[in-house]
Amino acid sequence: MNILLPSYKRILITCFIAFVAYFSTHVFLSKIAIASPALIPEQHMIQEGYVVSKSWNGIRIAKQPISASDKLTNLFKGHTDSIHVEKHPEIGAKPLFHDLKINQKVRIYSDYLRESNPPKTSAYFIEKLS
Repeated sequence: MNILLPSYKRILITCFIAFVAYFSTHVFLSKIAIASPALIPEQHMIQEGYVVSKSWNGIRIAKQPISASDKLTNLFKGHTDSIHVEKHPEIGAKPLFHDLKINQKVRIYSDYLRESNPPKTSAYFIEKLS
């Protein structure tokens, strides 16, 4: 016997499943051990700046926050005077960039600054300042 649910019940069940999945993922990610300052070696760099763009595997920081018009134009010309920050390989699978927002002030503890265009570095730990 195949029981079909009315459409509004299917929608309610689907919304409930989506809510539970989102909530459990959000709670799970907040409980994961975040990279801690204890992992930072003695010889490290500290840089402060604003997050001007995010991607899956890194962020870009700059000295000044980015305006709404610059967000659009920087899609095509890139961010000038910014530093590309990636996750350090020693961190492993711990989340480092998932809860950062655009124009959020951060302090980054990293290894060294590689000379490239844009400059790149690998972060051990990111501290949110605002």
